Amino acid sequence: MDYGIPEELQKLQDLTRQFVEKELRPHEETVDRSNDLPHELRMRLRRKSLEVGLYAYNMPESVGGPGLPWLAQVLLREQLGHVSQALADCVGRPPKILLACAGDQVQRFLEPVLRADMTWSFAITEPGSGSDAGAMKTRATPAPGGWHLNGTKHFISHGDAADVVIVIAKTAEDNLPTAFLVTHDTPGFTTGRIHPKMGWRGYPVAELQFKDAFVPAGNVLGKPGDGLRLGLKQIGEARIGVAAHCVGMAQRALDYVTEHVKVRNQFGQPLAKFQGLQWMLADMALDIEQSRALLYATARSMDSAGESASRTAISMAKLSASEMLGRVADKAVQIMGGAGYMAESPIEMIFRDARAFRIGEGTSEIQKNQIARDLLGRDFAA
Repeated sequence: MDYGIPEELQKLQDLTRQFVEKELRPHEETVDRSNDLPHELRMRLRRKSLEVGLYAYNMPESVGGPGLPWLAQVLLREQLGHVSQALADCVGRPPKILLACAGDQVQRFLEPVLRADMTWSFAITEPGSGSDAGAMKTRATPAPGGWHLNGTKHFISHGDAADVVIVIAKTAEDNLPTAFLVTHDTPGFTTGRIHPKMGWRGYPVAELQFKDAFVPAGNVLGKPGDGLRLGLKQIGEARIGVAAHCVGMAQRALDYVTEHVKVRNQFGQPLAKFQGLQWMLADMALDIEQSRALLYATARSMDSAGESASRTAISMAKLSASEMLGRVADKAVQIMGGAGYMAESPIEMIFRDARAFRIGEGTSEIQKNQIARDLLGRDFAA
């Protein structure tokens, strides 16, 4: 289908596809089976993505990024959906909250991150607060020359090994959420358990504990009280990125099973001859294309009207693509039968990995709340 993608963006799409196939995909099976992506390999792949111009693709020109339009970012992220989450993450997408770095924070944190020399993590979720970020209990208490952090974060991506963790904590004095840049060697900051997961193998998710962890005053990111606003400011980017990733994953699943039914024989003929399976493939293709059309339209809306003006469209795209991926992955397993359930094809991995996208970066129900609020107004929406 022709979506009128400019030639220069098609070239970026092709470059990303080639990087996925040549640099990332060869490691996929090993990483998934071992549930481990060695730090040395992760950093090597990040630097390779930096060399070809893909790393930090989401950052503006003002800090040395490419300043890509949203449509370009969506096309790039869609191609990253064709490889496992752990390896796709090697094409780094630094959190835009780091744009709030000021003074020497730029040299200490932002610039090393953009050079792929420093890894990061973002810690907001807690055991008692998931979708309700405002219910966090981690506290920051004033101390001579800085702050003491106390509390627990969990489900934190790469929290076990990140060089710097961006921690959102409420200040004890006024209960306002503030962002802190916490280095991993900070006394009082320890890694708890690494959460076992259904999927996303090789992509560690950790529990972080803070017991009077001292953070210097110079490591406050932005203004005190601005932490939640800064953190949620990047939620639109995260959600449209998830939508693009899901479209890529679904397309990979469809491509794989389409080839499978052409060569797999049953009852003396290829599976592709059976009308029931043809209809399932048709449903998958339609489902993907509908989500892709909404995704591209949303990205174009973000480019023309801005991210904040496109908030409901972003929720629609994220909801549509993440739910669609679940349906497509399920049909892919069903079409392949026992072979789809076995860990000998990417379909089993895609089925496992797909489930998380209906939860992360705002659950499907949160997206529906946003859409309903736009339709009804705040007076009627829950």
